[in-house]
Amino acid sequence: MKNILVAIDFTEANKSVLKYAKKMAKEFHSTITIIHSESIQLFLDSYEINVMPSVEIIETQKKIIEDRLNQIEKEFDNENIKVKTILLEGATVKNILREAKKCEADLIITGSHKHGRFYNLLIGSTTNSLIKNSSIPILIIPSTHDN
Repeated sequence: MKNILVAIDFTEANKSVLKYAKKMAKEFHSTITIIHSESIQLFLDSYEINVMPSVEIIETQKKIIEDRLNQIEKEFDNENIKVKTILLEGATVKNILREAKKCEADLIITGSHKHGRFYNLLIGSTTNSLIKNSSIPILIIPSTHDN
């Protein structure tokens, strides 16, 4: 497994996903690409008040996310794991699949969330969409996974 793409969303599940990605990278001497995909709505949802979209708000949120990704990159670098982090905007599943193809990923690692059937019926699930649309194997780490 030469290249592994790791899709994160900055939820509690990230800890397990990143821990498992490190473990896999060390075991297989893999290069890791960590991506986070945001829509403009998600940038705005991080504010607790209703705010009209502005370039300043979006740029502030991007900077916060980029700083978090840089911190994760440093953690992998400190463990001598080849890593690259990418912040993408737009449709999450399309971004993940496009980036996986671009980096020639042999595996996609992502986390799952414990939403109920009703939520998944109405809203859908990134994980379910990945499974349906990916030709690359996907490893799903449950949010309660302990490594």
